[in-house]
Amino acid sequence: MNKRASLVLVTLFGAALLAACGGQSSPDESSASEATSAAYADPKGAFANREASGEDLVNAWFGLLALTGRGEGEVATSTEEVEAGMETVRPYLDPAFTLQRATGQRYTAGNYVPLDIDAFELSDFVVTEPRDDIRVIRYFVSQPGATSPDAGAVMSADSAPRISVFRWSEELGHWVAVSYANFNSAIGAICEQDPISVSGETPATSPEDIALGTSLVEQWRDITTGKSKEKIRHPANQIQLADGQGWPTADGEPIEWAPAQAYDFANVGVARNDDLLVVTYDAVVSDLVMEGDEYRDTASPRMLTFLRSPEGKWELIALANFNVPNGVPGDVECVSVTS
Repeated sequence: MNKRASLVLVTLFGAALLAACGGQSSPDESSASEATSAAYADPKGAFANREASGEDLVNAWFGLLALTGRGEGEVATSTEEVEAGMETVRPYLDPAFTLQRATGQRYTAGNYVPLDIDAFELSDFVVTEPRDDIRVIRYFVSQPGATSPDAGAVMSADSAPRISVFRWSEELGHWVAVSYANFNSAIGAICEQDPISVSGETPATSPEDIALGTSLVEQWRDITTGKSKEKIRHPANQIQLADGQGWPTADGEPIEWAPAQAYDFANVGVARNDDLLVVTYDAVVSDLVMEGDEYRDTASPRMLTFLRSPEGKWELIALANFNVPNGVPGDVECVSVTS
């Protein structure tokens, strides 16, 4: 569990890291910046700062994750190690905390298994504040060598988007994570190691809150298909897509989209803490077009985070859509498949 010492000895982004099946990769050291930021070096102190910026909170979050697992180039091998990491992070999770990964894994506060990370590079922050005690943050992360202990998987080192929501807890005296969407994907299995089983609790969501979450998904479905013109997006909302697109954009341009022809959903999960509610589900959306691209009609995860207004209306503050467009982007390099 103690790898802070080893991290101090190397630049945050330049360490040689474990890759799939024993390979090594070395990120470009010229990109290292803010490697010893105060938020990263003292994540618990940063979380205790009521005036922390969105960038500070994300640095603190990854600093906290770096306290779990083993040192660089190593992976946890026991249930006890992984569960110790879970306990390290748990005090900084809201009761409504929900995490959705592109791998399909979903976690809540009682069963969240952090990735084992050694190094990371953060960039392209976009921060909004639906309320002065809430931060919604979009950003990109590269975390070479990251592994998923309970999946037995090595994660991609490529930069991938994230969207996180944090709120200030007066009761605890520090910031807590409410929702976290991780768009990174697995690239291989950890050699000679099976996934590690851990124990955890699922949230005791009431039938009323499950019905509420389902009704909010139905509202979003009706908006997406053009059947409803109701405004449920908070003015400070953010949207992140798996292909890297997100809103609001730097130029403030609105999303260009055409309604879907059909929208089916299943496997709804709901977690709520007072005026914050997070709902996850799998969706199959037909013929949806955004920014000129038609998106696939295969099942993919969604995560929606809602905030209840003083008037009692539930408003969307963060949306993570794990679907991707049909076809191959024009700027992707070709790969030879001939021998």
